[in-house]
Amino acid sequence: MKSAVVSSLDTKVKIANMYYKENMSQQEIAEALDMSRTTVSRILKNCLDEGIVSIHIKNTSTYQYELELQVKKKYGLKHVCVVSNQDKKNKVIQEIGNATADYLKEIIDRPVRIGVSMGSTVAGVISQLKPIENNNVEVFQLSGDVNHQMSNCSSFLTIETARILRGVPHAMHVPLLVHTKVLRDLLLEEPLNKQHFQEIRKLDIALVGIGTMDAILPETSDTWYTYENDKANLLEQNAVGDICGVWLDEDGALCETDIQDRTIAVSLDVLKQVPYVITVACGRNKKRIAKAVLKGRYTNVLMIDEALACALLEDD
Repeated sequence: MKSAVVSSLDTKVKIANMYYKENMSQQEIAEALDMSRTTVSRILKNCLDEGIVSIHIKNTSTYQYELELQVKKKYGLKHVCVVSNQDKKNKVIQEIGNATADYLKEIIDRPVRIGVSMGSTVAGVISQLKPIENNNVEVFQLSGDVNHQMSNCSSFLTIETARILRGVPHAMHVPLLVHTKVLRDLLLEEPLNKQHFQEIRKLDIALVGIGTMDAILPETSDTWYTYENDKANLLEQNAVGDICGVWLDEDGALCETDIQDRTIAVSLDVLKQVPYVITVACGRNKKRIAKAVLKGRYTNVLMIDEALACALLEDD
């Protein structure tokens, strides 16, 4: 005889997880919990009616969906989201932010550690995030700060992400680039900084942007360092851009230049080990650095617009 079913909240949540997350059939759930398949079906319907489970159909076109499938397959990624680029850039970034918020809600079901890099796209995405209830979240700064624009700095974005997600921030307040390798090494040996980079090795998720040469090393800027000589050296090394302040060539290899030894940022070998590296970017101008990052296998999730998706599908 089947045991009596107590339709408590715990029972409903358990069955919902078995069905939607563990991909068990209703019959398998019924057998596992010693109840009828009809009862399982009724409880799953109650989960929808009561809002325990919500089904979200992404607002996307067939064209965007096909782009997502093609990019995901070509580069062997965990997930790809493509948004329309018919609107102004700030609207595109907003849509990427909404998609990122939805994806984080999907993959976060336990206490997590999230790393955050820098840049205007990352900042725009973070502004669209939503609180994640009932999960302990720790947020770590991935790279030093590059300029005086606080709203784009990694330290500020780390603190802001933690505030929005109702988590705990771990910021460093160090520059991205210093004048000598000796100074960089000394800063990394400071107990708090040393501990910070040890903790980064335990990240579950990284939210990162990618930068082009001109965006990161402009002719004139309000950065704390004059990059003129570094830019010339990077161009000699065929640099196409950076991820987390680390410079890559078109093949995804690190550029062998002095600037790398003076940079305070997460190691890309460490970044490769993070289960979910979510890269946010938009525009065709990001094609070369995006391809470099993909060739180097430094990311496994893309949140991008149609223009960049099409560029990534082009043959070189």
